[in-house]
Amino acid sequence: MTKVAIVTGGTGSIGGAVCTCLLAQGWTVVAADLAEPADLPKNLHFAKLDVTSIASINAVLDLAASLGTVQALVNAHGILLETTVGSYDEERFQSVLDINLKGVARMCDAAVSRIADHGAIVMLSSVTAMMGRAKGSSAYVASKAGVEALTRNFAVALAPREVRVNCVAPGFVSQPMAGEGSMLRARQGGNQAVQGFTPFGRLVTPQEVAEVICFLCSERASGVSGVVIPVDGGQLAF
Repeated sequence: MTKVAIVTGGTGSIGGAVCTCLLAQGWTVVAADLAEPADLPKNLHFAKLDVTSIASINAVLDLAASLGTVQALVNAHGILLETTVGSYDEERFQSVLDINLKGVARMCDAAVSRIADHGAIVMLSSVTAMMGRAKGSSAYVASKAGVEALTRNFAVALAPREVRVNCVAPGFVSQPMAGEGSMLRARQGGNQAVQGFTPFGRLVTPQEVAEVICFLCSERASGVSGVVIPVDGGQLAF
């Protein structure tokens, strides 16, 4: 049996690291994203994905099902747009929610009938969903708090089939998010400043986040569902 994993945002920093990790563990992987990766090693397939489009989502699921048994879905897509308290911007706020929260809900809901029993779904949140000090990102933190709520809801709904649904919440990652992520990191003083919030004294890497995601996709996590696991170097404990 060929076990297939779908990784949305599969060409991003964390999504790409997840693809690499899953490939090393023997998975066939569909990297679903807007931009095709420069390199497609054996057993890695690319599918263009727009998470605001049900037709696009179904096309990705069809491709994955044609390759084998869909046993894992990793929702690693997301955007960060600056949204500041006191300067509400309807378009920017809605864009973040549509991709980060509604895009995850669309993807998971469409995957319910495609993913195998005893499979796994992994969401990506952020430790900022549990903080109030993340400046300029009110829409982003709200979307990630919603993803954590979706995790619990889908975990209970899919429990009779033992499809495990979990969430990983990275702390400040060594590579900022694409787009406005780098700008907002710079405004916070860069990596040097934000690593001061982390007891490790360094930022976690995309590879470290990916390892936990891959564990949750594996049978080694067969008894784990409905949880949010921080990968933050102790940031939430600080």
